[in-house]
Amino acid sequence: MDCQENKNLMKNTSIKIFVFFLSLFCWGCSNNNGDNGATDTGKSYVHFLQKSISVSGAADGVSYVMIEWSNTEWEITYESGNIVVDVSPMKGGNSEDVKQVSRIKITYNANSTLKSRSQTIHITNKQTGEVSDLLIDQSALYNAASVTLDMNAKYQYVAGFGGMYNPKIWLGGNLITTGEMNKMYGPDGLGYSILRLMIYPNQIDWAADVQGAKIAQQNGALVFACPWDCTDALADKVTLNNAQVKHLKHENYAAYAAHIVDYINYMKNNGVNLYAVSIQNEPDMDFTYWTPAEVVDFLKRFGPTIRATGVKLMTPEACGFQPEYTDPVLNDAEALAQSDIIAGHLYQGFIDVNSGSYVRNRHDYICGLYNSKLSGAGKGGWWMTEHCYTDGENETDSSKWEFRKWDYNLSHFAKEMHMSMDGYCSAYIDWYLKRFYGALGDNDSRSPVPVGEITKCGYILSHYSKYATGRTRIKVTSDNGNVLTTAYINESGSEVTLVLLNMANEKLLVQIPVSGAKNINAVETNGEKNMQTGTTGMLDNDEGVYAILSENSITSIRITR
Repeated sequence: MDCQENKNLMKNTSIKIFVFFLSLFCWGCSNNNGDNGATDTGKSYVHFLQKSISVSGAADGVSYVMIEWSNTEWEITYESGNIVVDVSPMKGGNSEDVKQVSRIKITYNANSTLKSRSQTIHITNKQTGEVSDLLIDQSALYNAASVTLDMNAKYQYVAGFGGMYNPKIWLGGNLITTGEMNKMYGPDGLGYSILRLMIYPNQIDWAADVQGAKIAQQNGALVFACPWDCTDALADKVTLNNAQVKHLKHENYAAYAAHIVDYINYMKNNGVNLYAVSIQNEPDMDFTYWTPAEVVDFLKRFGPTIRATGVKLMTPEACGFQPEYTDPVLNDAEALAQSDIIAGHLYQGFIDVNSGSYVRNRHDYICGLYNSKLSGAGKGGWWMTEHCYTDGENETDSSKWEFRKWDYNLSHFAKEMHMSMDGYCSAYIDWYLKRFYGALGDNDSRSPVPVGEITKCGYILSHYSKYATGRTRIKVTSDNGNVLTTAYINESGSEVTLVLLNMANEKLLVQIPVSGAKNINAVETNGEKNMQTGTTGMLDNDEGVYAILSENSITSIRITR
């Protein structure tokens, strides 16, 4: 076979293959599962090649469908509805052409409603009068999620939320003003409900905190205090991690208890009734070091002296809430009896439970305290009395100051608050109230807001303080993994509140099937908004309420029953 014959053979073969696949395509179109009419040559028919299509509800759009027709003119009509804007062409065909396929353009509106909807398009064979239908299904404007409440499943009572009053002896150039205290604790403020003070080692400094404490107390907040320094007069030195650190001498325990009682009485005489005191901030660190056995010994011997003032006694707040410090108290009946509040700090990891067994075990231990020890002993939930997120603070490149970014605040600070409350925490107290990573901006160049203005962390803390303080946490479940939520109920059961984190990059419609709801309102914070009024409403037929959650946001909801 010569070269030219070979080329002709290949050409003929290619043509046959092309015709074969073309016939397969036409056969597939004419035998689509939406085929509603006969396709015999010479017979009159028209039908959509699909029975239904789905379109997005998020925005206006265009979709295309195919019809097959033969030996007829056809016309399109559609039922009343708000989906279809235009169909093109609306009519076509003729009685002579056989087995034709035409493309139809459908222009549709965005779905402004909160539910999915549908509309039917008809195509009519003008020769026979036969009709073929196309159903258009349109999703709701927002993807839906649902949270379910069980108001009979009650957990810990929530005492409140707040932060640490800037101490005079450490932050003398960055103290909190009266106006700033009112901004956080006042009647029109952020609704903070707990204030933490430092028990200064020298009595001459105690007056510095009285005015701020009185503002908090006058607005219903709890005030508690913690010592860092046992005073030079009562201390000796011990070796910790190859360094000499301050340590309270055993023979000075009675004098130290008297020092704490003196502080309680001083504050009371100046109009501040302390709710609680701790015997030591972070006894495992180098402020004033205590061994776990010393903590137990002091609680048993001098806890009654301090508690006789009417002020609750808080266990020493270990830096990482380590079992080495908490368990000896919990396992000693006498020490536990003198401990009104079990407290600790969440440094050393808490939210990143998938990073390794160390953090996972710490998380599980802390969150397990309520059911394993505290509830049965009548102690309520545990208190988280200090933590902060400052990633990137030492970087010279400001783009690496993570604490200034909304996504970081949501995924770290807000998520930790959620996980703490979900883990039976009764009180969450942030570190410095006025600092570049705290509730209010300061004069540090890294501050995300001007001095005294509210930061994103400040608003996040307010979401919980305004909607969970003084309530009991109840069971709530979410069917969407991106929606993290805790729920709370007041004593009478007339109000239910929820705090929801939407970790998704899309808006969500959250439905809450609670019966007997009379009213719902919400506030939300995201990258652009700060506790602005959220979108809420009542579902039909007393099926509950709904709220729209912005993407990457925190929303607090109040439902009146």
